[in-house]
Amino acid sequence: MVKILDCTIRDGGYANDWKFSDQCFVQTFIAAQKSGVDYFEAGYRNKQGKTRYNSIPDQDLEPLIENKISDIKLFVMVNDLEYEPLLFPAAEKSLVDGVRVACHADQLKIGISIAQELFDKGYEVFLNIMNIPQISSEHFNILEKWERKDILISVCLADSYGVLYPKDIPQYFAKFRNAGFENISLHTHNNLQMAFANTLAAIDCGAYCVDGTVYGMGRGGGNLPLELIIGYLKEHSPEFYIDLIEKYYLPIYKEHDWGYSIPALISALKNIHPNTTHDMHTGFLEMWNML
Repeated sequence: MVKILDCTIRDGGYANDWKFSDQCFVQTFIAAQKSGVDYFEAGYRNKQGKTRYNSIPDQDLEPLIENKISDIKLFVMVNDLEYEPLLFPAAEKSLVDGVRVACHADQLKIGISIAQELFDKGYEVFLNIMNIPQISSEHFNILEKWERKDILISVCLADSYGVLYPKDIPQYFAKFRNAGFENISLHTHNNLQMAFANTLAAIDCGAYCVDGTVYGMGRGGGNLPLELIIGYLKEHSPEFYIDLIEKYYLPIYKEHDWGYSIPALISALKNIHPNTTHDMHTGFLEMWNML
């Protein structure tokens, strides 16, 4: 059965600059376990992390995961250009089970090298390829020739700007299978309100794992709402979902602002970074207010 990864603290952090309280982390972690989530991404582990969960070390994680009540796997993400080997001790000495290595298509060789190094240290590894519409035949050639692709738990396709439609998903899954990958996962964004539909299409294609965040928390249009995919894939009572949302999820949603917006829509239509359209929108509003 397809697995679920909760990346609220990591990708949701774009909505609040990763300024989560420890209580919020603990509540989200408990909720993920109660819901049957398979992977929990505890934040980034980047060398230039601005805030705690943008570069979370093991010593900060230790008091936060004392309430582990399931066999959930604890992961962090590292951006390829923010990788620092000293931040990742041998896996047997670390509290995290695995790492998702994020890279853009033009930095595939860097991402692959980091993935191999982390695997050799004993970590479970995902290769998270961002903005997959940018992947060219040359990039697929690199992936196909990579001789150690079997070290990966999965290759994860990230629709970083939320540009894809359900009809696009089978094409990308086929291309990655042709390149020799068996376990393929999907990370969606909701700029076009297609995150859930695209995730269902990926499940139909035999996805290994799909991502979500609490209430879809994330930059711009946000991500796939975690409660949607849990409700689709897991068997829980109505009372369970009410308790889950009211006790664990709703407090997070009330604190921050994300979701459908015109700048998020434009970023998807034109396949450009959401920060660009947000800045354009902010500049327009400033000019309007001056009139």
